[in-house]
Amino acid sequence: MAWLREWLCVLLLVLAVAQAQDEPEAAEGKSGGEGDEEAWQYVEFLKADVNEKVEVILQKTLYEAREKKGFTVLEETVSRTMEQVMEIRESLLKRIKDLRKEEIKTDPEQNIKQEEMLSEFRMEIMTILLKLVDKDAASIDKLKEISQDLLRFKMSISNEIMRMLMLPQATSSGKQTQPTGDCSECDVLKDISFKIENLVACADKEEGEDAQEQEQEPEADATAEEGSGDKAKPGDECMPPAMYAMELIAVNELIDTEIKNLYNNIVTTTEEEERQKLFKKLEDYKSLRDTVDDMITKLMSQTDEDKLKKLVKRSLGRVNTELKTKLKDCQAQCGPGGCESCAADVLYDAIAKMNDYKTFFNNTDDEEAKKEFVRADVIKYINDNNNEAREILIKKATEGEIDECEQEKSDIYKMTKAPMWMLVNTTIFSGIDELEVMVDAMIIQLEELLQQYCGSEVVTPSTNTGDEGPNCEWEEYEQTKEYLIKVDEIIQEALFKAKDDSAQMTAL
Repeated sequence: MAWLREWLCVLLLVLAVAQAQDEPEAAEGKSGGEGDEEAWQYVEFLKADVNEKVEVILQKTLYEAREKKGFTVLEETVSRTMEQVMEIRESLLKRIKDLRKEEIKTDPEQNIKQEEMLSEFRMEIMTILLKLVDKDAASIDKLKEISQDLLRFKMSISNEIMRMLMLPQATSSGKQTQPTGDCSECDVLKDISFKIENLVACADKEEGEDAQEQEQEPEADATAEEGSGDKAKPGDECMPPAMYAMELIAVNELIDTEIKNLYNNIVTTTEEEERQKLFKKLEDYKSLRDTVDDMITKLMSQTDEDKLKKLVKRSLGRVNTELKTKLKDCQAQCGPGGCESCAADVLYDAIAKMNDYKTFFNNTDDEEAKKEFVRADVIKYINDNNNEAREILIKKATEGEIDECEQEKSDIYKMTKAPMWMLVNTTIFSGIDELEVMVDAMIIQLEELLQQYCGSEVVTPSTNTGDEGPNCEWEEYEQTKEYLIKVDEIIQEALFKAKDDSAQMTAL
């Protein structure tokens, strides 16, 4: 054990150097201005919820294990280390979830990329977790390797803290920010789509509705400031038909700005695949601009209000539908921040878990460890969802109604509960091959549900049919509910409530 003590001493020396680096970083970072609030909160999270927990594992759990004696020391050390690593993983997952729900404010100008970096850290900690659940983890060599991995992970966190502290101060300059790969790329499309939809909605109104709205304008203006936080709906704010052309000119200005940005991005992009995507967007915007130009010309040649309305409804109706389809597809591709459905948050988390399990399967050979890890994690996930669903039901019972967001969450919890329990049952009664197939099927089904809530194609959730007909896996999920009810009845009536031994034969 002497060589182990020497190695641990060297490990502590390295930790001391890393900790010494962190202290001046914190002092330097704290002098930042108010514009660095996101960066500073991110640094505080990395230090308190990640770095310090890693130090506890290295300096206490692993180092102090040398003082203990007995045959189970290594097993106990591995078990305790696994619990602490799981805590770090849960902290990372919670912050990623809060970022996706926009519960943590971000600064688009600084482009800190919290979610992207935290996802990388999550994968690093997942790799360490895979080694801890390996059947040979309770050995000196494995613990040494795990300690080195934790030390490298800690240095990655320290480097990320340094990156945050080296970011330039946020400024209020008027420079236009370039697309960052998030849903800001859909913002222009969203503005254009709303303007076109608003025109069609206004043109679709009858003259009586317009007159009534004009009478209510003073009252609406008086309450506008009070309800300024609410999003305006298409048709709420209408201009006179004679101004339709001016509104389309404003749309063209938005299109011109986006075309300019796309040209600049094409020039600076070197990857061929990305360039092709940008060229496709450019062609789409050019085609849209030509359509809007033609419409402006037609509107400028008309003066009759009824004809102007008919022209807008007839010519822009199709454009409105196409824009809404493109917008939903754009939002579905850029992650949960772009999808306006609250169910998307639940689905993205579930898909991320399934992908974690696939990574887990590829990095360990212990079949029992695979099944135990998936089973424990899925049961915890189900319990968390049940608690949130219960809170929604309590609110509905006490207040009489719930909002659309809560209803979507309640629906998605119900839809995913049975498949998740099937996944748990697979870890108990089936082999690892069936479990891997089940995880793949879960990803497919969850992505289909995500497309229903976020994509352009609206599909009734209960059918789950694709281009080739009903999906076999989902039909099996639905049919299993009936089997479970029948089995439960047999257990209750023939076993627990049985009056004589013949009931057991009936159950068989």
